[in-house]
Amino acid sequence: MNVLLVVPWDQETGGVASVVGNLARELQRRGHGVVFLHPGDAERPTPRTTKWGFAGYELNLRTPFIAEHPLRSVVAFLATLVPTLWRLSALLRRERIEIVNIHYPLEAFAYFGVLRWLLPMRLVVSVHGADLFPGGERQAAYPASLRFLVRSADAIVAPSRAFLADCLSVFPSASRRALAIHNGIDLEELTRSDGDAGAGASGPYLLCIAAHNEKKALDVLLRAFARIAPAHPELRLLLVGDGPLRGQLEALARALALGERVEFLGPRGRKEVARLLRGCLVFVLPSRSEPFGMVVAEALACGRPVVASAVGGIPEIVEDGRSGVLVAPDDPEALARAVSRLLDDAALREALAAAGRTRARLGFGCEQMGAAYESLFAALARRELTPSPPRRP
Repeated sequence: MNVLLVVPWDQETGGVASVVGNLARELQRRGHGVVFLHPGDAERPTPRTTKWGFAGYELNLRTPFIAEHPLRSVVAFLATLVPTLWRLSALLRRERIEIVNIHYPLEAFAYFGVLRWLLPMRLVVSVHGADLFPGGERQAAYPASLRFLVRSADAIVAPSRAFLADCLSVFPSASRRALAIHNGIDLEELTRSDGDAGAGASGPYLLCIAAHNEKKALDVLLRAFARIAPAHPELRLLLVGDGPLRGQLEALARALALGERVEFLGPRGRKEVARLLRGCLVFVLPSRSEPFGMVVAEALACGRPVVASAVGGIPEIVEDGRSGVLVAPDDPEALARAVSRLLDDAALREALAAAGRTRARLGFGCEQMGAAYESLFAALARRELTPSPPRRP
């Protein structure tokens, strides 16, 4: 099969970029053709090589309606609608695309909802979280173009059963076309040691990799660390990521008198993230909501004990007490107790790490995700669809 992967951004790092990059690699390994399309400024499909090294194209896909420029956006969209559809259809025919798989649907991707009814192709829309629930919250209303795209799709894919239920609360008519496929991680990349120079060399540390926004609840983690720190004077907290709340979080760390024991590292590349994961004493994710929790699966694969909130898709990754520890969200005291328990019990840390590594290998590798998507694409190509939840690892 030939598959067109449509993604809003061409990025090397980030949750969506990792999921789609891992999927593309696995589909290629299984013998399928993979081409990317990213929105851009080009008025005609312009060939390019993506940051993950795949063949791709850039094309200006206009949003049907922009609230800040209502009249101008509608006029521009209508004026370019037919030429854009023609160029996209020519691209699909030239690349012999059978499946279009949109990841993180935007209003501007509504063109593919139209093409689904005009061309012999199948349309799969994969949702990831903030595309439908920005900030973890349901929107009061969803744009007509997005609702049209969802109605036109042959299948809707969510990264967890929990998030699938959330999506169907918004789009209940999609229930017979919707299924959950767990995100897949690159086990080889995560576990391959490149010397690991400098990773954790200056002492033991807790690690959290998350956007600095309200949903990720890093304020809860800082308050929990303030409770933990006095009993562990050598322990540091490393925060990887960035976002709108970084300034507030840095101010909170100062107010809690944590000083240099909290390090805001900002965004880091995939290799450095893997080294940091392999070197941490405990990985912590205190999210208030989480459609899947890919970084949790990555931490398990790296053989690190995990403490995380029991929200969204995380309980589908972590078995509480067996492959990690789950706590209630928004509870700094409970989070501090769980982390302290692991810090004080090396045998428990090792047992959880070993079980977590096995769970990640058996349930959350690229192979499992690739096989599930391949099965879905093949069923759609045969005009069949039998959605089923992913097999529990």
